[in-house]
Amino acid sequence: MALRPENMFASPLTSQTSLNICRGITIVAVIAAPISTAIASIASVALLVFWLLSGQALQTLKLSWQQPLGKMILLFIAWLLIGTLYADTDWHSRLETLSSWKKLLYVFLLLGVFQQSQWQKRFVYSYFIAMVVAGIIAIPLWVLDLIVRDGREAGIFMTNHATQSTAFVAALLCAIFLVQEPLAPRQKYAVWAGIAIFLFNIFFISTGRSGYLAVPIAAIFAFGSIYGYSKLPQIIGIAAIVLVAFGLSSSTLQERFRLAWDEQASYQSSKDLTSVGIRVVFYKNTLELIEKAPWFGYGTSSFKPTYSNYALAKSQGWQGTSTSDPHNQYLFIWLENGLIGLLLFFAYIYVALRQGINNKPYGPIAASFLVAICASSLFNSHFKTFAEGYLLAFFLGALLSRSADSTLSQADA
Repeated sequence: MALRPENMFASPLTSQTSLNICRGITIVAVIAAPISTAIASIASVALLVFWLLSGQALQTLKLSWQQPLGKMILLFIAWLLIGTLYADTDWHSRLETLSSWKKLLYVFLLLGVFQQSQWQKRFVYSYFIAMVVAGIIAIPLWVLDLIVRDGREAGIFMTNHATQSTAFVAALLCAIFLVQEPLAPRQKYAVWAGIAIFLFNIFFISTGRSGYLAVPIAAIFAFGSIYGYSKLPQIIGIAAIVLVAFGLSSSTLQERFRLAWDEQASYQSSKDLTSVGIRVVFYKNTLELIEKAPWFGYGTSSFKPTYSNYALAKSQGWQGTSTSDPHNQYLFIWLENGLIGLLLFFAYIYVALRQGINNKPYGPIAASFLVAICASSLFNSHFKTFAEGYLLAFFLGALLSRSADSTLSQADA
């Protein structure tokens, strides 16, 4: 019996063991992503090492390619590569920008690795439990007004307030689906308690406005996938009532939106740079640049030099601030890779949502989280940022992976 190249360096036992370690490391990585950049980076590298040691690299890549999302990822990356050919930047900048999209490659890789439903279940339950613990830790820190990381608010111990909010949004979506599982009464109560902890953290402790926006949109999508979209009016109505209730009871939420409104209204006359004011300037300048090259954009890696030169020529004040990101994922892609690149990106999102909805029981969790990131990316570039980007990549790769027709250990020799 002749061995294929991908099977030459590992026996079936070590192959499965290496892949199981790879899956376990993925769970460690997804928990670490919003908390520790160092641990998440080490775990990501270890994931690749054990994937290669499994001797099943080519086989898993074939499984990834066979899935619609795998094909869409490679198509979008191919367009990013084409964009490097006409960008007016040095190759270091081009490669650096391409590297920021490497999260998509982790999605592609995990599509072929996480082909077992029991590992998907472990992924969801492990993340839920870890975030319950994290949510419990955050509450006394907030109550006692303790700051555990420099430059962070009380109760924020993850990378930043936006990342912590996003991590709890993902956990909330896990809980929404877990409460539908055939669990024992005590376990059901535990899941409901987790939901309460996550909501409290998102709306009372975190100051991340993107989380306030993402929760109702993602929750509506999640409940729609559970109960059917024919009940969408009722679901939207309930979501609106819950959101108003939190809005009226959370002083943190009220203060953040009041500040956003004031900054937006006075940004033209403000002498100081503000979070919302600079975003408005970013959006306006970026749209003006897009109008000049709408179809193909300025090329992969072109945003910072193109925007910075344009903004500086328009204003010498804070409005001329240089940036490498407009704090809007869609405008970033449109400026660099044109309308064609943006449409390919939307196609990637559409395919991921369809694959998630159809890949039950846990695929809809990833699809719902993708909707949350799509919403938050109106005001950030969360597909590319480290914490949110990797968090989303691990969710998509692990939970959208379709069951293989046969196990890797039974692959033809």
